[in-house]
Amino acid sequence: MRRIGIIGSGPMAGYSLRQLITSQTPLSITIFEADAVAGCGMPYRAGINADEMYCNAFSKEIPIYTQRLAFWLKDQPDSFLHRWGLAQEDINSRSFYPRVLLGEYLQAEFYALCAKGRDGAHSITVLTGHRVNDIEPNDTAVHCIGANNDGHFKLAFDDIIIATGHDWPSVPKIDGVELVSPWPYSNVTQLSPKRIGILGSSLSAIDVLVALGLAHGEFHESNGRTSWFVADGAEDLKITMISRNEIMPEPDFFYPYPFEPLTHITPEAVRLEIEKGSDDLLARVFALLVKELRATDPAYFSALGSQADSIEGFCAAYVKQRKELGGLRALRESLKVAVQTFDDRTTQGYRCTLLHGHENFEPLLDHLNEEDMKTFHDHLAPVFGDCYAAIPHISVERVLALYDAGVLDLVATQEGGKFSREKDAVAVDTVDGIQCFDVIVDARGQPSASLKDLKFATLSAQLPKNMIGISAPYRLPLATASTSRVYCLAMPQILSVNPFAQGLANCAALSKVAVDDILLHLEVSAAIPRVA
Repeated sequence: MRRIGIIGSGPMAGYSLRQLITSQTPLSITIFEADAVAGCGMPYRAGINADEMYCNAFSKEIPIYTQRLAFWLKDQPDSFLHRWGLAQEDINSRSFYPRVLLGEYLQAEFYALCAKGRDGAHSITVLTGHRVNDIEPNDTAVHCIGANNDGHFKLAFDDIIIATGHDWPSVPKIDGVELVSPWPYSNVTQLSPKRIGILGSSLSAIDVLVALGLAHGEFHESNGRTSWFVADGAEDLKITMISRNEIMPEPDFFYPYPFEPLTHITPEAVRLEIEKGSDDLLARVFALLVKELRATDPAYFSALGSQADSIEGFCAAYVKQRKELGGLRALRESLKVAVQTFDDRTTQGYRCTLLHGHENFEPLLDHLNEEDMKTFHDHLAPVFGDCYAAIPHISVERVLALYDAGVLDLVATQEGGKFSREKDAVAVDTVDGIQCFDVIVDARGQPSASLKDLKFATLSAQLPKNMIGISAPYRLPLATASTSRVYCLAMPQILSVNPFAQGLANCAALSKVAVDDILLHLEVSAAIPRVA
């Protein structure tokens, strides 16, 4: 049996496993999980985040392990659903669910995959509490070296998939100033109710905000309105969200599924532009997006002004409008409009176009020149990220409750502003002057990282010194004569070359590319086909 090691057991690992067990050649698969629980992954593990941290579980869009989320939920007993405040009639493909609930689904499906693989004659071993600290390739195999509760281990494999997922630093720093990591969840809930800054204003930052609200008070819902009441002893709580543009994400809005087909920025049209070559490729595809926006929401595009015909101008106009309409003071009206779209089953044309159309920029990434790639990251990626990051209405209501209670503020950082330590406070340059906080939680989300940042010293030492990123099939070039292979699907490293990689659909697509390469070599040597 060919020996396959998977480091990690989150979604990237789960989708890799799903693809591996399609092989008719029996495989010996070992899955390493540093945590005591396998199959969930960050940020879906219980104990890391709370039930109130929601994510969009649009289950028609989540590639399945063995069955879709809605079907899995329908199979659960009423007692299980009641624990999450759900009933059978609440289950649908457009709902937001707590991340920990998603974790329970992923874990159940992970072990269902293991059982399915064993039924298919594969040997599958799940090693929880096993942290891999180094990867050592040599001329005969690749060794995973690590530690568990019983001491140390060193196991040999023919192929390794690094699927270690998200990796937040335990003590994030900016300008040498130590901030607070949002993980584990207790980092946030144990903070004293003082002057707390939250760096960021996206869904991750809102999760931190709501967690603080629950740790130091209570939310109450009455007559369709949510209010927040401070707990005794927490009267000094003051929270400030610190955002580069002083923008809050927009509330979730209605859109039909399947998506209404695009007319201009279609996969076929993008493929034709790619075939024309890399010169001005980004500008040519952006022109398709402009045509789509003009067709689907002419009033919106006209309001952006004539500068929106260029990439830089479009980004500037988009941000300008979001600043005018996307701050805390405008959030209540934004929520009202979003709720109305569900009541009327109407769409906001430009949001649908950006949400659906931005996916067709992904095929460009392997074809853009260096200048266009920088333009994409500097101007288009922030727009797409802002549009994609819609937040559940329950979270919006809790943000507004904290704002109404006088506990919450939102401020923009000063251009080029610095972070510094002043006595017992963290000082930040903002557009309103220098502001000081007792602590700041870094809630900006997962940053990208280079291959040099992989936490496997022996493996890193074998990589070419000038190697920056990695592309499909994500196989690392090893300085050995072995036929063994190492594939890097670690999320920070993948993000450095693929900014679309964080969604579950992308995890499924990326892992398929890597595993298909493993199975191709296996099939060529064994001349045995794979199950479709």
